[in-house]
Amino acid sequence: MSERKMKRRDFLRSAATVSVGSVLGAGLASACQTAATPAATEAPAVTEAPGAATEAPGEAPTQAPAVVQEMRDINVVGIFPVSGFIAADGIEMRNGTVMAIDEINELGGLVGHRLNYIEVDDVDSVGDQVTTAFERAIDVEKADVIFSGYHLTSGPEFDICANAGVLYYNVNTQKAWTDRYAGDPEKYWSIFQNDPNDEWYGQGFARYLNDLVEAGQYTPTSKTAAIIHGDEAYGTSIGKTFEDQIQEFGWEITMNEAITVGNVSDWGPLLSKVRDNPPGILFTADYNPADNAAMIKQWVADPLPCLLYQQYGPSVPEYLELAGDAANGVIWATVLGFLPDEIGMDFVSRYEARFDQTPGFANAPGCYDEVWVWAKAVALAGDPFDYKKVARLTETGIHRGVTGSISFENHGGRCYPWQTKDSSLGQAHTIFQIQNKQQVLVFPDPYTTGAYQAPPWF
Repeated sequence: MSERKMKRRDFLRSAATVSVGSVLGAGLASACQTAATPAATEAPAVTEAPGAATEAPGEAPTQAPAVVQEMRDINVVGIFPVSGFIAADGIEMRNGTVMAIDEINELGGLVGHRLNYIEVDDVDSVGDQVTTAFERAIDVEKADVIFSGYHLTSGPEFDICANAGVLYYNVNTQKAWTDRYAGDPEKYWSIFQNDPNDEWYGQGFARYLNDLVEAGQYTPTSKTAAIIHGDEAYGTSIGKTFEDQIQEFGWEITMNEAITVGNVSDWGPLLSKVRDNPPGILFTADYNPADNAAMIKQWVADPLPCLLYQQYGPSVPEYLELAGDAANGVIWATVLGFLPDEIGMDFVSRYEARFDQTPGFANAPGCYDEVWVWAKAVALAGDPFDYKKVARLTETGIHRGVTGSISFENHGGRCYPWQTKDSSLGQAHTIFQIQNKQQVLVFPDPYTTGAYQAPPWF
């Protein structure tokens, strides 16, 4: 046996080959059928044509020639905002998805079927743009499975996919989704959110912050918090869950302001309000990297001796390009991010070789993982067009991906360590601090690459 260390791509190639080979070996005939609808089809009965010759006594029986049906491609539709104001994220979503699809096709496809990638641009991912994109994916492109990242005004796509009975995998990060699924699992069986809910952002960071203070690693001037959050559902939810949890720990809220993401031309007035009553933590929930970069540059020009948390934006490479040295000391987090271990860094190196750029932490690896979650379920099902069987195998599967271990609760990913203490069953709520323009993972173990440091503006 070779002593060479197995790379992740080799492992995936071996695993996929074994899975597909086993399925084909067990049921080649059924796997080769072409399914026109999600429902399982039955082979037509063979009838004898009128006047057909019968076998003479003593003659060897004759067999009708086998009918070989052409294997049709699997229509894989990616819906991403690749031309609007969050195109930087949309391109990451697309790249991660395409990378996984190409790897699967290089392996020979899934149970004999090639993946046919079709892309639909939902521009800014708001309102009717989302509805139109999903209707096109189903009605025009005849999707067998749909992949996406997140949508800024998410909601209508769930009913569109559910009513059509089409498989849909995303990383929307919404408690609203898992609540919807729990309310009607029979309707929403075909939809899977491949990361934990947004509720763990606010709750989880409040727990981390309180632990940091109790351990004596950070001594705030007061146990107070100022909150600035986006006025959309995402930012509002994260701000509210942080507020509720930090108050349970005895902290007081000095300020709570809502802003429209992308529309803050000058952070000066808002930061001035923060300075009027200096808090122990400034917690911000604005996902836009350009907003975050502009905010921190104005912050360091006249800082306070408190921590500053920014939501998601610093995970996008664009953020460090815009913020530069001002970003040092910022704390941010994601419940969907590649882990900086051997598996994660192998993905990064392959992504860089493919696209000549470094991936962000969340959407490229998240969308890459969701394709493999689906693909493994298809390999086990043996039929990519039996959508309900693929869904059942998705529900019960555990996939150790680039973003950690993906297993489902109410068709949403589990969060480690807040939903499960077993890191082999959940995706980590990773909390980073930028130090010397490097992303240092400070929570949770066993994935940490460094420790919290007092920000340079202290």
